[in-house]
Amino acid sequence: MTTTDTSLLMTMSDIASLAHVQRPVVSVWRSRSADTDTPFPTPVSRQRGIDLFDADQVGSWLDRTGRGNNRDAPADAAAYAVLDARHEDETAFRGVTALLTLRAATEHALGGYSTAELVDLADEQDPDDDMLFREVEAIGDNLPAVAGYVDALVEAAFGPAPAFERMLTDRFKRSLGDEGDLTLSRSAIDLMAETVTALRLTQPASSVLVDPTGSASDLVVAIHSAEPGELPVMTANDYTPTARLQRRRLMVHGIVRTGLEVHPSGAFAVDGAAVHVAQYPSAARPTMTPAEMLSNIEQIVLQMTDDQLAVVLAPASVLSDPGLSHEAEQLRSSLLRSGRVRAIVRLPAGLLTRKHQQLQALWVLGAAHTEVALADRYAMVADLIATPVNDVVIGDLVSDLVASLGTQSTVRAHAFRFARLVLTRSLLASRRHLVAGARTDALASAQSAAALAVTIDQLADQVNADLAVEPASEPARSSTMHELLTAGHLHYIPGNRIAADDMIAGATDADGIRLIGPAEVAATTQLGHRRIDRLRFAAQYPAGRVTEPGDVVFCTSPRPAAMVDTEGTSVVVFPARILRIEQTDPNGLLDAVLAADIAALPPGHRRWRAWPVRQVALNQRAALADALTSLRWEQKLARERLGQLDQLTDLLMAGVTAGTITLASDAPSKGTT
Repeated sequence: MTTTDTSLLMTMSDIASLAHVQRPVVSVWRSRSADTDTPFPTPVSRQRGIDLFDADQVGSWLDRTGRGNNRDAPADAAAYAVLDARHEDETAFRGVTALLTLRAATEHALGGYSTAELVDLADEQDPDDDMLFREVEAIGDNLPAVAGYVDALVEAAFGPAPAFERMLTDRFKRSLGDEGDLTLSRSAIDLMAETVTALRLTQPASSVLVDPTGSASDLVVAIHSAEPGELPVMTANDYTPTARLQRRRLMVHGIVRTGLEVHPSGAFAVDGAAVHVAQYPSAARPTMTPAEMLSNIEQIVLQMTDDQLAVVLAPASVLSDPGLSHEAEQLRSSLLRSGRVRAIVRLPAGLLTRKHQQLQALWVLGAAHTEVALADRYAMVADLIATPVNDVVIGDLVSDLVASLGTQSTVRAHAFRFARLVLTRSLLASRRHLVAGARTDALASAQSAAALAVTIDQLADQVNADLAVEPASEPARSSTMHELLTAGHLHYIPGNRIAADDMIAGATDADGIRLIGPAEVAATTQLGHRRIDRLRFAAQYPAGRVTEPGDVVFCTSPRPAAMVDTEGTSVVVFPARILRIEQTDPNGLLDAVLAADIAALPPGHRRWRAWPVRQVALNQRAALADALTSLRWEQKLARERLGQLDQLTDLLMAGVTAGTITLASDAPSKGTT
């Protein structure tokens, strides 16, 4: 860090956080105060197109004007600001985190020390240059000034650990470091932490938490905070900047670590009970290939003893989905054959804070089923692609994962919410994703077959529906859109790009062809409200496509939605699209089920080819279609009756209050309101 300017800088977002207001409020302050006696501070620099303000000036301005909701803004400003390190942001970040670690280790302020004294202090605390010495030394002559900033930051953040976390958050916002793309969401961290914590409860108290990547600090800190008492931690003795940052972070949080020697080949050894935790690609190696990730997982498995477990998070394309290279496929198959892959879970999108659409998957590794013949060994699989990860889901999934590590009898006795057991040999033989056929809907799986049949019988009796059901013996089936499209059971037809001027709003049947766009699919616009003239459509859009009866029209934004076009001959307007079931070979697909599966997906699931679709047993497809048609007819009659009742209510109130009609006083009354 060669610059001598150590002023503290803030963005508009930082100022909003400091003042405890929303970001737009700061813009209003800035514009409205321009011609007053107390104008908003002028930016002192501009980096990456963002205005930066002097933190002292901002704190003073907030104090003078009384703006915001933080009366301690001048004192707290350092906690929301960063050093003006110009073009050496990453060097500045490393230096500040090293000094924060030094401050935590010495337990006293660093202000007042000279450059030489601070370097000597760093050497004393880190004689082997394991985590902070080189970072402190790299600051150079500016060291005393930066140490003063660190003291202010610690005081404003109420301790070295909160100050360190503030630096990490700020670094992520400013996109420093290549590993930012791998940052996990809060729900992903909670899922991993609770899984590891639950697995450790099945082990001796001396069980060690092992991070063979040396860079999973988010997970290690979260797991440590969830565990009461002392948690033994081992992390790789790697000397990359990411690994050194992890060691500084653990030190600041008071987490005592033991070094783990990892051979350049990736081999290492851990004795005794342990739970390994890893995320791939690792923050230290963010560009790892699928083969490299699986090779690293293989190293974990090779050294595992039967009293060790592992939890691994990686892209679903590596751990569960098809499409791997030959080398990577061989590695994954070898891992499955080892018998140590006890659970495979495909997770929903949104678990990486920057790569929202990248699907992740989780493996739980444990001892192989030694009491089970090789041909009968199994793994637990679950598909949560359509299930948002919340506290309830995490709790139920963790329960399933812990159960997957039990004996054959205890596994079969557990009531799995999300998972099912699959023979390992069928996983090896399958060309589909490894969790194919796992439950993706919680409604049916939340009840036993007998209980579900009883509930349906009761409802059918209440609405006079002619239905009779009984528990089924065939297992549920499901596939992804991609698999069904590839096999030819489903066809994709893009929507038409129709000019706005060609759309007729408020039209009638005689005015043209019905349009179906996202508004109609989402039911925000009445079906049939928009149309296009038949002749114009034929002339202007010669390649235009219309629907056939039974086509499913869907869209992905703002959330997945779908409807069945029972009539056909509609023009679908892009970005809405069409899914058409191949009637000569539907393979258990039913239009109503397909539309319901899409509509049940949570917001944010835009990777439609990865959407799961339930399939109906072949001998039940026609029966279910007939039953749903009958129920839709009953729903139509109920809606018509409800409309008639609404109209009768309005007319009755209008007629009596206007004195036009009178009610017979002896009219019978039904029910209460």
